[in-house]
Amino acid sequence: MNKGDFFTLYWEGIALTVCVVGFYQEEKTGEDIVVLALVQQENLVHIPLHELEEVPLNDKFIN
Repeated sequence: MNKGDFFTLYWEGIALTVCVVGFYQEEKTGEDIVVLALVQQENLVHIPLHELEEVPLNDKFIN
């Protein structure tokens, strides 16, 4: 599992698309935690990479 990976979880019989946002270690227990974002398929936008490169981004937003 890596940052940016998409996969489907099944929760109570419902398929949920999620994206891995990040990871951290819980301070008190030492447990590894994954941060997921719930993604609705109808909200996904697919654009060519060269079009995204034309959008000026501040370096602080780039991983």
